[in-house]
Amino acid sequence: MLTSILATLSLASLPLITYAHVVVTPNQANIGQELVFNVSVPNEKESAVTRVKLLIPEGATNITPTATYGWTITTTTSSGNNPEITSIEWDGTIPVGQRQDFSFSAQAPAQASNLDWKAYQTYADGSVVHWDQTPAGSDDASGDAGPYSVTKVINDLSNISTTSSLDFGAIGSYLIAGISLIVAIVALVKRK
Repeated sequence: MLTSILATLSLASLPLITYAHVVVTPNQANIGQELVFNVSVPNEKESAVTRVKLLIPEGATNITPTATYGWTITTTTSSGNNPEITSIEWDGTIPVGQRQDFSFSAQAPAQASNLDWKAYQTYADGSVVHWDQTPAGSDDASGDAGPYSVTKVINDLSNISTTSSLDFGAIGSYLIAGISLIVAIVALVKRK
């Protein structure tokens, strides 16, 4: 009984990202962190993939796609005073039974949040698979839609203050233990 409960809890604790077929990693980032994201795209049909479009979630900034040999990259940019890239599109070919990785650099939002990576995979036969469904769901019956990847942006600064206070507590404990040891040694020396 305990084993089945633990197995159920461990499955429930798996990151939601594992259910997406077009997967964006990492699945966790620190607030304001600049990092490289990877987009893994498998070809799961009997037709070549010819286009992959990724929508950039609000809050992710300073987007710079990585050049990928054999692929043409197109970006869409928002209008306004501070234009940001809102989508990246890769055009090329992923043969049947193969996969392709794409990457781009970005800065995570300045506050804790989730980055929902919605993607659209176009095949040579004209079909489009939408990876824009909630991660709690599953693939639809037609196979034309599935869950999106999520990157959880955490406030790593709150962990630093907690960790620091714990470290000072540990240092204080060692200091008290060290002083106690010295007092004990001095007492033993005086007895002799």
